[in-house]
Amino acid sequence: MTIPLLDYPLSSQNQRVKGFEVPGDEVAKIYTLQNLPQGTEVDEIVWACYRQIFNEQQIIAFNRQVNLESQLKNGQITVRDFIRGLLLSDSFRRLNYDTNSNYRFVEICIQRVLGRYPYNNEEKLAWSIPGFLTN
Repeated sequence: MTIPLLDYPLSSQNQRVKGFEVPGDEVAKIYTLQNLPQGTEVDEIVWACYRQIFNEQQIIAFNRQVNLESQLKNGQITVRDFIRGLLLSDSFRRLNYDTNSNYRFVEICIQRVLGRYPYNNEEKLAWSIPGFLTN
Protein backbone atom coordinates (compact mmCIF):
# COMPACT_ATOMS: atom_id res chain seq x y z
CA MET A 1 0.00 0.00 0.00
CA THR A 2 1.43 3.35 -1.03
CA ILE A 3 1.15 6.56 0.94
CA PRO A 4 -0.79 9.24 -0.94
CA LEU A 5 1.08 12.46 -1.82
CA LEU A 6 0.16 15.53 0.15
CA ASP A 7 -1.31 18.45 -1.73
CA TYR A 8 0.69 21.64 -1.04
CA PRO A 9 1.81 24.64 -3.09
CA LEU A 10 5.36 24.65 -4.36
CA SER A 11 7.67 27.19 -2.75
CA SER A 12 11.32 27.88 -2.23
CA GLN A 13 13.36 29.21 0.66
CA ASN A 14 14.10 32.37 -1.29
CA GLN A 15 10.54 33.62 -1.54
CA ARG A 16 9.68 36.85 0.25
CA VAL A 17 6.90 37.11 2.76
CA LYS A 18 4.17 39.46 1.53
CA GLY A 19 3.95 42.67 3.51
CA PHE A 20 7.12 41.98 5.46
CA GLU A 21 9.52 44.00 3.32
CA VAL A 22 10.68 47.21 4.96
CA PRO A 23 11.83 49.90 2.52
CA GLY A 24 15.44 50.87 2.99
CA ASP A 25 18.57 51.54 0.96
CA GLU A 26 17.99 48.49 -1.23
CA VAL A 27 14.65 49.88 -2.49
CA ALA A 28 15.17 52.46 -5.19
CA LYS A 29 13.53 55.82 -4.66
CA ILE A 30 12.77 57.90 -7.73
CA TYR A 31 13.51 61.60 -7.32
CA THR A 32 11.80 64.21 -9.49
CA LEU A 33 10.94 67.87 -9.28
CA GLN A 34 7.42 67.39 -10.61
CA ASN A 35 5.82 67.98 -7.21
CA LEU A 36 8.13 70.90 -6.38
CA PRO A 37 9.71 69.50 -3.22
CA GLN A 38 10.44 71.88 -0.39
CA GLY A 39 13.41 72.31 1.97
CA THR A 40 14.71 68.96 3.14
CA GLU A 41 13.28 67.09 0.14
CA VAL A 42 15.50 69.11 -2.20
CA ASP A 43 18.44 68.39 0.10
CA GLU A 44 17.63 64.67 -0.21
CA ILE A 45 17.66 64.98 -4.00
CA VAL A 46 21.00 66.78 -3.93
CA TRP A 47 22.50 64.20 -1.59
CA ALA A 48 21.18 61.33 -3.74
CA CYS A 49 22.76 62.90 -6.83
CA TYR A 50 26.11 63.23 -5.10
CA ARG A 51 25.92 59.62 -3.89
CA GLN A 52 25.11 58.45 -7.40
CA ILE A 53 27.86 60.32 -9.22
CA PHE A 54 30.72 60.51 -6.72
CA ASN A 55 32.42 57.78 -4.72
CA GLU A 56 31.90 57.77 -0.95
CA GLN A 57 35.44 59.02 -0.37
CA GLN A 58 34.93 61.80 -2.92
CA ILE A 59 31.88 63.33 -1.21
CA ILE A 60 33.46 66.10 0.83
CA ALA A 61 32.63 69.77 1.22
CA PHE A 62 35.47 70.77 -1.11
CA ASN A 63 33.86 68.91 -4.05
CA ARG A 64 30.37 70.37 -3.59
CA GLN A 65 28.95 72.38 -6.47
CA VAL A 66 27.24 75.19 -4.56
CA ASN A 67 26.18 77.10 -7.70
CA LEU A 68 24.45 74.05 -9.17
CA GLU A 69 22.78 73.28 -5.84
CA SER A 70 21.33 76.79 -5.57
CA GLN A 71 20.08 76.68 -9.17
CA LEU A 72 18.37 73.36 -8.44
CA LYS A 73 16.80 74.67 -5.24
CA ASN A 74 15.49 77.75 -7.06
CA GLY A 75 14.02 75.61 -9.86
CA GLN A 76 16.26 77.11 -12.55
CA ILE A 77 17.60 73.70 -13.62
CA THR A 78 16.23 70.18 -13.55
CA VAL A 79 17.69 67.14 -11.80
CA ARG A 80 19.03 65.97 -15.16
CA ASP A 81 20.85 69.29 -15.62
CA PHE A 82 22.21 69.05 -12.07
CA ILE A 83 23.65 65.59 -12.73
CA ARG A 84 25.05 66.80 -16.05
CA GLY A 85 26.72 69.67 -14.20
CA LEU A 86 28.22 67.25 -11.67
CA LEU A 87 29.61 65.10 -14.47
CA LEU A 88 31.12 68.12 -16.23
CA SER A 89 32.56 69.59 -13.04
CA ASP A 90 36.26 70.01 -12.46
CA SER A 91 36.02 67.83 -9.35
CA PHE A 92 34.64 64.86 -11.27
CA ARG A 93 37.25 65.25 -14.02
CA ARG A 94 40.10 65.59 -11.54
CA LEU A 95 39.02 62.71 -9.29
CA ASN A 96 37.91 60.22 -11.96
CA TYR A 97 39.19 61.03 -15.44
CA ASP A 98 42.70 62.20 -14.58
CA THR A 99 43.42 59.32 -12.21
CA ASN A 100 42.09 56.35 -14.24
CA SER A 101 42.69 54.76 -17.62
CA ASN A 102 40.16 55.33 -20.39
CA TYR A 103 38.71 51.84 -19.90
CA ARG A 104 38.27 52.27 -16.17
CA PHE A 105 36.76 55.73 -16.63
CA VAL A 106 34.21 54.34 -19.10
CA GLU A 107 33.35 51.59 -16.63
CA ILE A 108 32.92 54.15 -13.81
CA CYS A 109 30.67 56.37 -15.95
CA ILE A 110 28.47 53.50 -17.12
CA GLN A 111 28.09 52.21 -13.57
CA ARG A 112 27.38 55.57 -11.96
CA VAL A 113 25.36 57.30 -14.67
CA LEU A 114 23.50 54.42 -16.32
CA GLY A 115 23.42 52.20 -13.22
CA ARG A 116 24.67 49.05 -14.93
CA TYR A 117 27.88 47.28 -15.78
CA PRO A 118 29.31 47.47 -19.30
CA TYR A 119 27.86 44.75 -21.51
CA ASN A 120 31.24 43.60 -22.74
CA ASN A 121 34.76 44.73 -23.57
CA GLU A 122 33.65 45.96 -26.99
CA GLU A 123 31.37 48.52 -25.35
CA LYS A 124 34.21 49.75 -23.14
CA LEU A 125 36.49 49.94 -26.17
CA ALA A 126 33.93 51.85 -28.23
CA TRP A 127 33.35 54.47 -25.50
CA SER A 128 37.03 54.79 -24.60
CA ILE A 129 38.22 55.81 -28.08
CA PRO A 130 39.27 59.49 -27.88
CA GLY A 131 37.14 61.74 -30.03
CA PHE A 132 34.26 59.26 -30.16
CA LEU A 133 31.96 61.55 -28.18
CA THR A 134 32.92 64.70 -30.06
CA ASN A 135 31.92 63.44 -33.52
